[in-house]
Amino acid sequence: MKPVEKINIDGFEIGGDQTFVIAEIGSNHNQSLPFAFESIDAAKESGANAVKFQSLNLKELYYDPSDKIIALHKKIDLEESWHLELKNYCDKKRITFFSSPTYLKSVDILESVNVSLYKLASAQIGTFPQIIEKVALTGKPVIMSTGLVSYGELESVVNIFNRSGNNKYIILHCNSIYPTPFDMVALDLMETYSKMFGCITGFSDHTDGIAVALAAVSLGAKVIEKHFVLDKNIPSPDAASSIEPKEFKELVSGIRAVEKSTKKNFRTEIYPEEQSFKDIILYRLILKENKKKGEIVTKDDFNYLRSAKGIDCRMENTLSGKKYAKDILKGTLLENKDIE
Repeated sequence: MKPVEKINIDGFEIGGDQTFVIAEIGSNHNQSLPFAFESIDAAKESGANAVKFQSLNLKELYYDPSDKIIALHKKIDLEESWHLELKNYCDKKRITFFSSPTYLKSVDILESVNVSLYKLASAQIGTFPQIIEKVALTGKPVIMSTGLVSYGELESVVNIFNRSGNNKYIILHCNSIYPTPFDMVALDLMETYSKMFGCITGFSDHTDGIAVALAAVSLGAKVIEKHFVLDKNIPSPDAASSIEPKEFKELVSGIRAVEKSTKKNFRTEIYPEEQSFKDIILYRLILKENKKKGEIVTKDDFNYLRSAKGIDCRMENTLSGKKYAKDILKGTLLENKDIE
């Protein structure tokens, strides 16, 4: 089954001219619903098209968790009752809400609040085919990351989608190293996935700063996901590898600039703004010596200086052999009326 080339999410066409920018709030909610709402507000203000959370629940994920795992989930779990409140708040703010389901029940919860799309994290892509199939069977668009996934595993996942009759999937190149060293990013994998599967591709960015995400857009990424936090000092394990609202706003602004500058434009003429500048820097013909009326024009008669008026130096060859129409002094800016 051939993947779709464009996917409409709440009025935004993924695969079109603009990049779909996701603020990955994830577990950076500080286990506070008001803080989560504030994070959504900041993401919207920063220009994000969507906010993504992670549907985590210790009891649904581990058989016999260690004390370390228990301590971690006390910081990152998302209350199941919050999903509806977060979805309603995002609808009110006109920003797309979605989440990464990590256990089967979380898919039911997300379906109950009618999310527009899903995200399958690489931790599930490479380990949990049951949840992949359940998400695929919703028929909803799905974004999937590849950080912990081999080519073979990714192919198996695509096969699950094909068997499920769901061709609305997007593959994000991703590195599951926090932060990812620049020399380990390998953005060319986006093109590899595009050629392998023929689907929309993008980049889930875990590098420092915003430069690599901007590079990804210049290389054709149609989705960019970046971890987002109100304040890096909050006690969340994701906070250190996230960017704050000011930098996220710079990211979105940079993405929009890259989109405009890389848009295909098969122009055959220069822009009017360029032409107006060119007109004032054209080199014109200036007489080296005094000339008498009737004298023959030669190419050795001229110096060349910039001016907004006068005969263009590129017309010099068309004047050779013609005559001067009047007596003209040395240093004169030659005009058409000066030539017979």
